[in-house]
Amino acid sequence: MVGSFAVVSYAADTRESERMLDQATRLEVTEPDSSARMDLSKQSLSKAVAAKLLPANARSLLRVRTKLRHGEYIWNDEGVPAGNISVFVDIRRQMISVFRGGHEIGTAVVVYGGEGHESPIGKFPIRSKYRDYHSRTYDAAMPHSMFLTNDGVAIHGNVMAAYRATKGCIGLPPEFAKLLFSVAHKGDIVEIAHSVEPGA
Repeated sequence: MVGSFAVVSYAADTRESERMLDQATRLEVTEPDSSARMDLSKQSLSKAVAAKLLPANARSLLRVRTKLRHGEYIWNDEGVPAGNISVFVDIRRQMISVFRGGHEIGTAVVVYGGEGHESPIGKFPIRSKYRDYHSRTYDAAMPHSMFLTNDGVAIHGNVMAAYRATKGCIGLPPEFAKLLFSVAHKGDIVEIAHSVEPGA
């Protein structure tokens, strides 16, 4: 059965992430609505990559049926074969996707760097991992830290709330950070992007 499903889109007014209809990036999927994930057509993936909504290696997405709020996440790797882990963060939509072999296995709402401490854009290998890290600079707990840059930018567990910002890191729901930490390895790629506003 071929259907269509909206790509993940950030709801800026509520600081919550949801899968919303975006006519410019409507995805053609080949799975019935009852399945846990959606396979992407080449055409849909091409559009989503051009809009910086998905990484180029994406093959399928988790089917998210409700709005995700801060602290909520979905993690489902059932039926996904072994493969390399990659991470995609979209600052505009305030969301993260974890892929294994191109198949999304986890997604959550994130917090990111505030004004003057913007999170960097680009592709970064995980340089180091620390299960229980504490920042001496900010006197802050950073559980399940995966460092991306030499100047301290990491993805890590964080207190999650609307309008909360970091000093440049990508903050994750603590349990989601723990799951990501358990599957990610040093050298795995984290891509941080800023997707194109619909209609821009």
